[in-house]
Amino acid sequence: MYESTICRPERDPVETLIGALAAADRYDILLLVVPVAFAVALVAASVSSVSHVQAMLVAAVVGATVVVDACYWNPPVDQDSS
Repeated sequence: MYESTICRPERDPVETLIGALAAADRYDILLLVVPVAFAVALVAASVSSVSHVQAMLVAAVVGATVVVDACYWNPPVDQDSS
């Protein structure tokens, strides 16, 4: 079975990705950094001589720093409260 689009032009996947990244704000990017840090740590631990525990510790520090930055150092500000 194949799905057919009805009156919908085909979008370029690269154009869709660029549109999604352009619509992302600071907090969306910070949420993306946490799993990427763990994925990079796993790959780095598998490829290099760094132990998995050390790599996960570095990823956890990066993730905690991102969360502290998003929640305490630069928290979201309600623009309508002024």
